[in-house]
Formats: sequence, structure tokens, C-alpha cells
Amino acid sequence: MSTLLKRTLGGVLFGAVVIGCLLMPWGVWALVCLLAVALSHEFYRMTVDRRFRKEMVCVTLGAVVTLTLLFFHLQTGLPLRFAALGLLPVAAASVFLLFDAAADHEFPAAVYFPLLYVMLPLAAALWLAWPGGAFTWRLLLGLLVLLWLNDIGAYAVGMSLGQRPDSRKLFPALSPKKSWVGVVGGTVFCFLAAWGISATFGGEVLPLAHWLVLALIVSVFGVFGDLFESLIKRHAHVKDAGHLIPGHGGLLDRFDDVIFVLPLAALYLSLVGQL
Repeated sequence: MSTLLKRTLGGVLFGAVVIGCLLMPWGVWALVCLLAVALSHEFYRMTVDRRFRKEMVCVTLGAVVTLTLLFFHLQTGLPLRFAALGLLPVAAASVFLLFDAAADHEFPAAVYFPLLYVMLPLAAALWLAWPGGAFTWRLLLGLLVLLWLNDIGAYAVGMSLGQRPDSRKLFPALSPKKSWVGVVGGTVFCFLAAWGISATFGGEVLPLAHWLVLALIVSVFGVFGDLFESLIKRHAHVKDAGHLIPGHGGLLDRFDDVIFVLPLAALYLSLVGQL
């Protein structure tokens, strides 16, 4: 099977699973918890020594507990203060770290990094699924479509026009194949997608002007998310974060731009009174 065909089939199957989860409140919760575990695992696999396994489990558990209690706050009205219970497993991780790192006087700060790198974007995803306190799949799905079309445009244009000897590369030290022309192609696709989303299902939750601003956020900060994950992979000397999605790599390879975009999108929509 060709790489392009494998990549296409893997992307279609992956997208169908994600969209199916987004249509139901409990599906969103299940997707967020699954991603919290999978993304944290892939990050840890590349950055943290396995002897800190207990700490990694505790931090991941803390993220899942916090996200679950945030979900119940949004879905059932559970007081938000209960989400602080997610700090208990994180505190346990700190206790375990005293014993596991004492001999080498080591402090592996990367153990705690998924709280920022994984949990924060997934918490933003939950807020985006309950804008104004009522569940809707339209806003979060619209953002994911923007991200997906940005990726598709960048890949298609970058591979067809950005691999010539005279093409300018975006950041060759981290990603030798990414080009400026690919970024421009992704941006064009993203803005066209914003117009299409607003004209179909997205207009019910946001005016076109806000979808265009979200397209700008996706086009700019999605690139930074991609490059940041490339930095992690270069540090770990691996090509892909995992092998779960045929032709694409791991879940972190597919959510690297999502991680940077969702918190900023939620912040923007909160500032303009749309969330």
C-alpha cells in the first residue's frame, strides 16, 4: 500500500472516530480522557526515564480526574471546586519523586509537563464543547475542521511546490521538509474552510468574522505546535511519537497543532464574549 493511500485511509478512519465522539456529551468526555492518557504516554516515552513510571501514572491520573470533574461541572453543574481533587495524584507523584530521584539528586521536571502540554488544551476542548453552558458539537468540530484543512493544505501544497531546490524552508533545523509555501497553502485552505463552516453548520454558534479570526489563530499557532513537537522528537531521536495511526504516526503527531490552538481559541472566544 502506498504511503499516500495509507495516510488517507488512516486519516479518514481517525476523523470518523473523532467526529463520532464529538456528537455526544459522553463521547466528548471519553475522547478527552483517552487523549489525556495516550498523549501523556507518548510524551513520556520520548522524554522521561522509565524508572519514574509511578510518577508518570500519578500525573496522568491527576489529569484524567481533573478533566472528568470538569466534564461533570459542565454537564451536570457539579461545583468547579471539586476539580481540585485532581491535585491529589499529582501530590502523590511528588512524594514518589523524593525517593526515586534522591540517589542521583535529580529533578525530572518533564514528569509534570503534561499538566500544561496535555491537560490544559483538553480542558479548553471541554469548555469549547459547552459554550455558554449548553453542549454543542459545532464549535469544537469547526475548530478541528480548520486544523485538519490547514494540515491538508500545507501538506498538499508543500509537497507539490515546496520541495524544489530553490524553495525556502520554514525551520530546517527542526523540520527539513516544511516550507513557507506550504504554510501559505495551509492558510488559504484554512480561510476557505472558515467560510464553508460558517455557511453550513458553524453560523449557528459564531458569526463569520469570528470563524475568520479562528482561522488566523489556527494558521499561525498550529505551525508553532507542529514545530514544538518536532523539537521533542529531535530530542528523543525518533521520527514519530507513536504508531497508532497508519501513515500518520502517533496521536501526538496528529494533535500537536491542536495542543497549541485550543487554549488560544478558548481565550479569544472568552475575551469577545462568545464562550
